[in-house]
Amino acid sequence: MDEIDEIEDQALHDEMELQDLINELPFDNLMDADEFLHIDNCLKSNKGLTDDEIVSMIKSNNNNEPEMDPDEEPPVVIPETKALGYLDDLVLFFKHSSDVCINPNELSVLQKLRHQVLKLHVNNSKQTTLDNFVQIL
Repeated sequence: MDEIDEIEDQALHDEMELQDLINELPFDNLMDADEFLHIDNCLKSNKGLTDDEIVSMIKSNNNNEPEMDPDEEPPVVIPETKALGYLDDLVLFFKHSSDVCINPNELSVLQKLRHQVLKLHVNNSKQTTLDNFVQIL
């Protein structure tokens, strides 16, 4: 009997640990660990969708525009030069700040992002043809 109790205790502990991990996810409608562990039972009991139901669902999803909260403002896209300035500032901050400890890999990621933004800015600034330049003037 002790072995069965140990297995049940371990299963309960594992389920509680799984629930803690699920609760840390950045989503609104989280399922509980028991539902997650038994998700296949729900799927097995349901018949599959028919082809017509699938087509209908896809058509209805394509016709609907993404819902936006009326109070939420659309995101403002900043220009590449401004993003480049922010990234330069971040790289300098983390390189020379003694108060903040940063992993060299994280600093490398910032530098790669800076490089990508710089490359995008240079590519967007290139004159494509002489005709294009003359039209701008």
